[in-house]
Amino acid sequence: MKNIDEKIEALLAWMGNDKSEPLNTSSKSTSHVSEKLEVKDVAGSGRGLYAKASIMRNERLIRILPSYLLNFSTVLAHILKHNPATPLPTSVPHNLYVPAARNDAVGGIYSKMSLETLLSLSSFQIVSLFLMLETARGTDSFWKPFIEMLPEIEELLLCPLVWKVMKMPQADKLWAMLPRSTRKHSESVLVRFEKDMHVVSSLLQDTTFFSTKTFLWAWMCINSRCLYMEVPQAKDAADNFTMAPYVDFLNHLSEDQCGIKIDALGFQVFTSTSYKPGDELYFSYGPHSNEFLLCEYGFTLDQNKWNYVDITQYLTLLFSAKQTQFLQKKGYYGDYTVNGDGMSFRAEIALATLQEPEPESSRRLNSFLEGTTDGSFYERQSQILLGRILSKLIADCKSKLNATHALGDGTQPQVDAVLSLYRDMKRICEAAITT
Repeated sequence: MKNIDEKIEALLAWMGNDKSEPLNTSSKSTSHVSEKLEVKDVAGSGRGLYAKASIMRNERLIRILPSYLLNFSTVLAHILKHNPATPLPTSVPHNLYVPAARNDAVGGIYSKMSLETLLSLSSFQIVSLFLMLETARGTDSFWKPFIEMLPEIEELLLCPLVWKVMKMPQADKLWAMLPRSTRKHSESVLVRFEKDMHVVSSLLQDTTFFSTKTFLWAWMCINSRCLYMEVPQAKDAADNFTMAPYVDFLNHLSEDQCGIKIDALGFQVFTSTSYKPGDELYFSYGPHSNEFLLCEYGFTLDQNKWNYVDITQYLTLLFSAKQTQFLQKKGYYGDYTVNGDGMSFRAEIALATLQEPEPESSRRLNSFLEGTTDGSFYERQSQILLGRILSKLIADCKSKLNATHALGDGTQPQVDAVLSLYRDMKRICEAAITT
């Protein structure tokens, strides 16, 4: 079995990496990864991209040719290679490198897939289908060097979706431990997953290539590794993504340290800060809270400025029917949050509405909502109401954190991940009460 260094060398060779080519040239013939970079597998944090030498701000470090990106367009080109009677849509770049069709079991499946069927799929569905089938091809797959560097499902066990689908020991108890808003988010992820699994399994129902575990692995690899890129076949914003070899070694940090540029030269990565030898390079996946990161990617950060507490369930229980109708009509019903800077404007509106028995006819409330007054009239009572809610939340968090959660069966990492969310919530609530 290859070690990580051998796999990385194989990956770079597969991408056509030209070590001698300066990255500031305009050559479109090769991919390029700077010799200043190296991949390390560090205990506790996993694989990451590190500086071997000093790196300057605005330095371009990586370029991946379009042929080595995995997205709707490239998958379509590879599948349709097995069906020469079907012309490649004009939306697919015609300069992509695609190897000759293989006369094997996977090729037989590809040859039976119509263009209409393929175009009806979402990006998640077509890429996960392709990943499953190319993995089954093993050494015969053009994509083998890339697939070999994707995480194993065992590396994604902190994600609640993985607990649920794999029916891990104590999965139901772990699920019940989640904060309510985290459980709601996890349920929405499960719905997305099951929808995609139903579509892909129906396409492979007469084959031996589908299994729930393999599909979960493919789906999670996409969800945790994809990067934003517009694709012509996109049906909505969620379809606009690509998987990019080597680039996906960049781990997440709240602050952007690397940027991405996509043009005729390919998928490029440049720095927005400088690095010393030994520093890890990071890329921001977006303004995501730890709740989001755990539900979608299976990790959390020790320090995350995007953390917040959802107080929706506490506020909505207090509304009268008139207050609920008013907030729904105005588009301010639900999504009430508190973060390190205080409560959101939506929460301010909700707390102000609670102070008006007849909100529809209240000029004062409507003026606040429209921004013509600052809402200072409501501030004192709003802080009292908010304080009661936050005090209850703090008590709930303390109860969870002080309880014994020895579930056994090797679930301590999952328990620790859940408890870290309660610690985040407690910190935010305590800070909001004292401000």
